[in-house]
Amino acid sequence: MELTVLGCAGSHTGPGRVCSGYLVEADGTRVLVDCGNGSTANLQRLCRVEELDAIVVTHRHPDHCIDLVGIYHALRHAEPRPARVPLHAAPEVVDTIAGLLSDGHAGLAQVFDVTEVRSGDVRDVGPMRLTFADSVHSVPTLAVAVEHDGRRLVYSSDSAGGPGLVDFARGADLLLCEATWQGDAADFPPDLHLTARGAGEVARAAGVARLVLTHVAGSLDPVRSVAEAAEVFDGPLGAAVDLRSWVL
Repeated sequence: MELTVLGCAGSHTGPGRVCSGYLVEADGTRVLVDCGNGSTANLQRLCRVEELDAIVVTHRHPDHCIDLVGIYHALRHAEPRPARVPLHAAPEVVDTIAGLLSDGHAGLAQVFDVTEVRSGDVRDVGPMRLTFADSVHSVPTLAVAVEHDGRRLVYSSDSAGGPGLVDFARGADLLLCEATWQGDAADFPPDLHLTARGAGEVARAAGVARLVLTHVAGSLDPVRSVAEAAEVFDGPLGAAVDLRSWVL
């Protein structure tokens, strides 16, 4: 199973970094997880939009979902028209995107096979099994685990952490964890995002094999984020970089 980062900037783009998007591949099956602003430009360096086997969107914030509009147009005008792409979306995502289209829900239904997913749901996409869990954030948000051939990748999505994320990530081979902020968590609003140190604490408590920090705010230096997470997590650790891949 291979994870490729398409975009890793949090909340807004940064120098050379676009917003959240991740391509997960196994045995020829491709799943796009989130599609924030700019991420599908990098996706198309690797595959065509119509070659995706499924799309997962974890919540309705634009830095995680807005490129669905571009995907819609690419699929709608492709010749020949491809089969509808399964879209597994958290609550409120589809309504948000439909509100931006002239043909709304009817248009989305022409190119996507839409399924709303909630905590505890399981979806199989080719050889990969996807499991969803609630994430602590300001809108309905889901963390995602992807399992294949005995390996497990966990993506926090936007999250303030907490015991639920620790339990969900426990023993993961790779935790792709948001680390929006740097410094002291007390300086930021509660129940919204993690600091880099907070992401390290989640990884340590969950006993994950590897931690990759993502969703670092676009204005911040990820090198500092890695240093702060390393103060509490002593396992393999790095920062997501657009178009960098990890193999599990």
